[in-house]
Amino acid sequence: MDDNPDDLASVQIVLSNAGAAVKAVTKVEDALRALMAERPDVVVSDLVIPGHDGFTLIRRIRRMEESEPPPRALPALAISSTDTAEQQRYAIEEGFTEFLAKPVHEHVVAVVGRLARPAART
Repeated sequence: MDDNPDDLASVQIVLSNAGAAVKAVTKVEDALRALMAERPDVVVSDLVIPGHDGFTLIRRIRRMEESEPPPRALPALAISSTDTAEQQRYAIEEGFTEFLAKPVHEHVVAVVGRLARPAART
């Protein structure tokens, strides 16, 4: 999820070219609807989005997971143009699995691939 169409398209192309099935959305509500329709292997979300942000998305995902039998933590990658230790720590504390600073194109395939592997979910 990203509100910048160019960034969204770039990440979608990079991941698709690496063989990932990608559902790209620009709003938290659309992301949640997509999650309810089909659980992905990994969620990738920008943190700064007008209206609801990536933190809102991950909090809502984690609340949804608490009601699933058994609860399973969906791997989630936060991306942001703000690359500070505080931003990274806060993203992980709020429920993201990993954090990447923009531009992410060089690293996103490796991180998403690692998060998608079942061994990474233990």
